[in-house]
Amino acid sequence: MTFRWPTLFLLAATVAFAEPADPRGWSPGQKAAGAARILAGPDREGLPELELPKAFAKQITGRTLLFYFSPTCPHCMKVGKEVGDLARALKPAGVEVIGVATGSSLPADVQAFRAEYGLDFPVEIDEKGEIGSAIGARSTPSALLVEPGEKGKQRIVDVWYPYQPGYDIYVRIRAAKDPWSVFGGYLGNGSCVGCHQQESEGWALTHHSVAWRTLTTRGKDTDPECVSCHVTGAGKAGGWSADRPDLTGVGCEACHGPSGPHDGVRDEPKDACATCHDAKHSIRFSLERAVPLIDHYAANAMDDETFRARRMAVVEGQADRSLVAFPTEPTVGAEACKSCHEAEYAQWAGSPHHHAMQTLRDAQKEGQVDCVRCHATPTRGGPTPTELSGFRVAEAVGCEACHGPGQAHVEAKGGTENIEKLGDDCPVCVIEAVCTSCHTSEQDPDWNLEKALPKAGHGAR
Repeated sequence: MTFRWPTLFLLAATVAFAEPADPRGWSPGQKAAGAARILAGPDREGLPELELPKAFAKQITGRTLLFYFSPTCPHCMKVGKEVGDLARALKPAGVEVIGVATGSSLPADVQAFRAEYGLDFPVEIDEKGEIGSAIGARSTPSALLVEPGEKGKQRIVDVWYPYQPGYDIYVRIRAAKDPWSVFGGYLGNGSCVGCHQQESEGWALTHHSVAWRTLTTRGKDTDPECVSCHVTGAGKAGGWSADRPDLTGVGCEACHGPSGPHDGVRDEPKDACATCHDAKHSIRFSLERAVPLIDHYAANAMDDETFRARRMAVVEGQADRSLVAFPTEPTVGAEACKSCHEAEYAQWAGSPHHHAMQTLRDAQKEGQVDCVRCHATPTRGGPTPTELSGFRVAEAVGCEACHGPGQAHVEAKGGTENIEKLGDDCPVCVIEAVCTSCHTSEQDPDWNLEKALPKAGHGAR
């Protein structure tokens, strides 16, 4: 199985197709493209039988998972607890686990590794490198499921080279008589990857995929109010916690529920949106605008270069954030706000925002639409105008550039549901999203929200 995205954990989903495919290459009722491989395992005819050292081979009396690792390997440490839990989960299925530590491993390090991650299965140090050579392991961690073959050899049932976080579900599927019986609880995106390749690539192009990163880069990853909507399953049994880093970010199960529908319970994904995209944290959120932005098959029609460029734009915070765009309603101009907001109007009139067009005139760029878009208020919300006539150049960056179109607010003679208030109770993430639509690292590298906000802020009534 080949993926264009190097980090398998972040890739995920494919669906097989029973009806004529739409332009994205998907149709309703389609099975996940990787499902057949995961359920059936590799073609055994293409796998050699193993000749393990005789003394070691005697330990293999039935299906056995061989876990090849180094106790000082960071990647091995990352999956240590998972493999320990996996060993206990496999016992009812009659599958044993044997650890094989690399030849350079020190006994003290092996013992410490076992204690740290709760490994209660036997571990043998491969001092002569014979076991590693026989199984063809070239990196740690690696794992393979074997069973006794003929003439003292061992047959390979499946291999995971390398073994990555979340692969425990694949091992359990291969070991179980009923593969669907292993699903239950939160498994993490790594468990969705194998079958759902296309969907995972689509997810990687969404802001959901970097939800946790947006907190860590802002020092908000310890703020409970923020964390709950930037992880998967917060506050729910088996959901995100400090020891479940695989559930950071808004993953598959944040919308599809624990184990998705594979445990026999189907959650309606759209019902999950409002738990985080509420009036306080989103700008007039609507499913009609939001759902197309998480198209699971958006990557299908992209070539590798386009995919990588989009992914990097998402990671670096440069991708468009159309969900925070204002509704496509007319703006009315700052003068229409003045009668009710005299003090705020006066403060704005003396601010750099009101004089933003002058900086373009000084640079002789007042006729360049790409520049004007961040130096003047559009005549209506929605897509950025492509002509100068689509901007209120006389007022420059007016009230509605930050608060959104005010026509409905003016006609209703006020209200809080028909305008973006951006008051003291507004989360900083919402305010930042509005500001950084223009104050980008490319155009304004020295801009800082904490320093800039007091200069632009004003009391409201």
